[in-house]
Amino acid sequence: MPPKRAQCQICESKESKYTCSNCLIVYCSVPCFKQHKGIHDYNSQDLPSNNEPPEHDDPPLRPLTSLKWPYIPDESAYPDPLKRDDPKQLQLHQYESIATSQAVRKALAAHPKLPELLRSIDRLRGEDREEALQRALGVSPADLDGSSRRTGTYTEEDVVALRELAESVEAAVRGGKEDVLGLNWGD
Repeated sequence: MPPKRAQCQICESKESKYTCSNCLIVYCSVPCFKQHKGIHDYNSQDLPSNNEPPEHDDPPLRPLTSLKWPYIPDESAYPDPLKRDDPKQLQLHQYESIATSQAVRKALAAHPKLPELLRSIDRLRGEDREEALQRALGVSPADLDGSSRRTGTYTEEDVVALRELAESVEAAVRGGKEDVLGLNWGD
């Protein structure tokens, strides 16, 4: 007859069959294991001094390494002087600033229709995309001279939402440098 095993240290009612690899406590079943595993998960976290589990208001963020960044070519050692005033491509640290910006998150959370608006503009190509973006921002030539009554599909709320997002992205890209020229809506 095999020797009798120790009593389960979780439920204390049955004979143990298993041993925890972390603390060598013995248990008898899957429910006991789950109960014990919860203790390990709870103890392994950095807890506040009052021993309450930490509160998480924001949804968990994906690591920046999981994002699909656009290709960024190396800058030339000899930049073309004729392209000095041309818009520059964003650098990796600027993309990271946009991805982690609280202002961008607030703009997206405050305007639930904004992601679909951006997708509809992104589906367009060439001049159509440029014109749609200008209309959505309220800066198309017809909007600026007052001859347009916004015959497009963009409401005043869409214009405000897109401008708020653009300003948030610009602030993230600028990195707190307020002396740099910013967006001018012509209002």
